Amino acid sequence: MKTVQLAIRDSEYAQSLRNSLLRDGTHRVFLVDQPDLRIDGVVVIDGNQLDSLAPCGQQPERFVVIARKGSDSLSRLWNAGIRHVVFEGDSPSTAQLAIIAAELRLPNPGPKASRVSGPPNEKHHTGPRPTLPVLDPSPRCGRCSFTSSRKYTFRGF
Repeated sequence: MKTVQLAIRDSEYAQSLRNSLLRDGTHRVFLVDQPDLRIDGVVVIDGNQLDSLAPCGQQPERFVVIARKGSDSLSRLWNAGIRHVVFEGDSPSTAQLAIIAAELRLPNPGPKASRVSGPPNEKHHTGPRPTLPVLDPSPRCGRCSFTSSRKYTFRGF
């Protein structure tokens, strides 16, 4: 699940955005007064709160800022590395799109690596592999040197 912290003053807007994010079933949403930057995920803040978050310069891709239209803060936000800005008065669905865009910029931790442990003679291969074009007909498990006895044929693209 993806984590989003909403630190915005407009409680009606925050609730609407929270409900939209929860409805898609892939988000865990926290309504907070002050975001906790130790928690991974996207942080949505009011434009005037940016000054109180000095550490945001370390990870500006995490932030979605709600700014006032016509304010001169846009260049300041851009220079700070903020790339996701929604204007006050924009719909919660627009903010949701900005949150999804910010999530796409976050580094992908990828699948968690698992260590295999056990007796040295234990087989470590995990079973059949997907059918791919094969150049080397004898694939091996990198941990235990298991050699598959299956015959491989080239299946074109």
